[in-house]
Amino acid sequence: MKNIISLFAVVVLFFAMFISCKKKNKEEAQAAYTPSCTSSTPSFSVTVRPLIQSACVSCHSEYSTYAQISSSSSSIRSSIVSGSMPKGTSLSEAQKNSIVCWIDAGKPNN
Repeated sequence: MKNIISLFAVVVLFFAMFISCKKKNKEEAQAAYTPSCTSSTPSFSVTVRPLIQSACVSCHSEYSTYAQISSSSSSIRSSIVSGSMPKGTSLSEAQKNSIVCWIDAGKPNN
Protein backbone atom coordinates (compact mmCIF):
# COMPACT_ATOMS: atom_id res chain seq x y z
CA MET A 1 0.00 0.00 0.00
CA LYS A 2 2.87 2.35 0.84
CA ASN A 3 4.40 1.71 -2.60
CA ILE A 4 1.13 2.62 -4.35
CA ILE A 5 0.87 5.89 -2.41
CA SER A 6 4.50 6.73 -3.21
CA LEU A 7 3.97 5.95 -6.87
CA PHE A 8 0.82 8.08 -6.94
CA ALA A 9 2.71 10.99 -5.31
CA VAL A 10 5.49 10.75 -7.91
CA VAL A 11 2.98 10.72 -10.78
CA VAL A 12 1.14 13.75 -9.38
CA LEU A 13 4.42 15.62 -8.90
CA PHE A 14 5.58 14.81 -12.43
CA PHE A 15 2.23 15.92 -13.88
CA ALA A 16 2.35 19.21 -11.92
CA MET A 17 5.87 19.94 -13.19
CA PHE A 18 4.85 19.17 -16.77
CA ILE A 19 1.85 21.52 -16.64
CA SER A 20 3.96 24.25 -15.03
CA CYS A 21 6.60 24.10 -17.77
CA LYS A 22 4.04 24.07 -20.54
CA LYS A 23 2.25 27.14 -19.16
CA LYS A 24 5.53 29.01 -18.77
CA ASN A 25 6.53 28.28 -22.38
CA LYS A 26 3.16 29.57 -23.64
CA GLU A 27 3.55 32.76 -21.63
CA GLU A 28 7.07 33.27 -22.95
CA ALA A 29 5.90 32.77 -26.54
CA GLN A 30 3.11 35.29 -26.08
CA ALA A 31 5.42 37.85 -24.51
CA ALA A 32 8.05 37.40 -27.22
CA TYR A 33 6.24 39.45 -29.89
CA THR A 34 4.78 42.91 -29.62
CA PRO A 35 3.67 44.53 -32.89
CA SER A 36 5.49 47.68 -33.98
CA CYS A 37 3.61 49.74 -36.55
CA THR A 38 5.84 52.77 -36.90
CA SER A 39 6.37 52.66 -40.66
CA SER A 40 3.87 53.10 -43.48
CA THR A 41 0.95 50.71 -43.89
CA PRO A 42 1.99 47.57 -45.77
CA SER A 43 0.38 46.88 -49.14
CA PHE A 44 -2.04 43.98 -49.25
CA SER A 45 -1.15 42.88 -52.78
CA VAL A 46 2.62 43.41 -52.51
CA THR A 47 3.34 42.34 -48.94
CA VAL A 48 0.46 40.80 -46.98
CA ARG A 49 -1.08 38.47 -49.55
CA PRO A 50 2.29 36.88 -50.51
CA LEU A 51 3.06 36.28 -46.81
CA ILE A 52 -0.34 34.68 -46.23
CA GLN A 53 0.11 32.58 -49.38
CA SER A 54 3.52 31.29 -48.32
CA ALA A 55 2.88 30.75 -44.60
CA CYS A 56 -0.84 30.00 -44.23
CA VAL A 57 -2.50 28.65 -47.38
CA SER A 58 -1.00 25.17 -47.11
CA CYS A 59 -3.31 24.60 -44.12
CA HIS A 60 -5.86 27.38 -44.64
CA SER A 61 -6.86 27.16 -48.30
CA GLU A 62 -9.74 29.53 -47.57
CA TYR A 63 -7.22 32.42 -47.34
CA SER A 64 -6.83 32.98 -51.07
CA THR A 65 -8.70 36.27 -51.66
CA TYR A 66 -8.78 39.68 -50.06
CA ALA A 67 -12.35 39.12 -48.84
CA GLN A 68 -11.46 35.80 -47.17
CA ILE A 69 -8.35 37.17 -45.49
CA SER A 70 -10.09 40.38 -44.45
CA SER A 71 -13.05 38.55 -42.91
CA SER A 72 -10.68 36.30 -40.91
CA SER A 73 -8.32 39.11 -39.93
CA SER A 74 -9.19 39.05 -36.24
CA SER A 75 -8.28 35.37 -35.85
CA ILE A 76 -5.23 35.78 -38.10
CA ARG A 77 -4.00 38.68 -35.96
CA SER A 78 -4.58 36.79 -32.70
CA SER A 79 -2.79 33.71 -34.00
CA ILE A 80 0.23 35.67 -35.16
CA VAL A 81 0.54 37.75 -31.98
CA SER A 82 0.15 34.70 -29.73
CA GLY A 83 2.67 32.72 -31.75
CA SER A 84 0.28 29.83 -32.32
CA MET A 85 0.47 30.27 -36.09
CA PRO A 86 1.82 29.59 -38.55
CA LYS A 87 2.41 25.92 -37.81
CA GLY A 88 5.46 24.25 -39.30
CA THR A 89 7.21 27.52 -40.11
CA SER A 90 7.85 30.88 -38.55
CA LEU A 91 7.57 34.49 -39.57
CA SER A 92 10.21 37.11 -38.91
CA GLU A 93 9.27 40.07 -36.74
CA ALA A 94 9.11 42.24 -39.88
CA GLN A 95 6.73 39.76 -41.56
CA LYS A 96 4.53 39.62 -38.46
CA ASN A 97 4.51 43.42 -38.33
CA SER A 98 3.47 43.59 -41.98
CA ILE A 99 0.38 41.45 -41.43
CA VAL A 100 -0.59 42.84 -38.02
CA CYS A 101 -0.01 46.47 -38.99
CA TRP A 102 -2.03 46.02 -42.20
CA ILE A 103 -4.92 44.68 -40.09
CA ASP A 104 -4.54 47.45 -37.50
CA ALA A 105 -4.58 50.07 -40.28
CA GLY A 106 -8.06 48.96 -41.37
CA LYS A 107 -7.13 46.22 -43.90
CA PRO A 108 -6.83 48.45 -46.99
CA ASN A 109 -7.29 46.58 -50.28
CA ASN A 110 -4.23 48.04 -51.95
